[in-house]
Amino acid sequence: MKKKIRFFLFTCLFALFLTSCDEVLSVVTVGDDGEKIVNNYVSMIGDTVYDESVSLKSWEELELLKEENIDLDDLLFKIVNKKDKIIVLGDEEAAIEITFFEGGYKFKLFGSMDSLNEAFKDL
Repeated sequence: MKKKIRFFLFTCLFALFLTSCDEVLSVVTVGDDGEKIVNNYVSMIGDTVYDESVSLKSWEELELLKEENIDLDDLLFKIVNKKDKIIVLGDEEAAIEITFFEGGYKFKLFGSMDSLNEAFKDL
């Protein structure tokens, strides 16, 4: 009986969490055997930074990447779209989307759905 109540409570909390999320990011990568792997991420936080010294050409030097301890050599994917001025970086745990505009950039941090599921299992 306790397991049913826990499962019901967990399902309700998880559904509430998913409905409160602004955005879901899905990225398809290729595994070692050539199979497609879908990585799903949920939006956690985002902000706008006004800094005229930052541009798409110098994105690797962003202070944000240093603050979040993102190692550019250890990424699962790195997508650079010069036309739309968007960069998406990620690994198994998290992803970040950076959109540049004249005078600054907007960023969104995403958490992995798998990581969130593991966190809820521990409850």
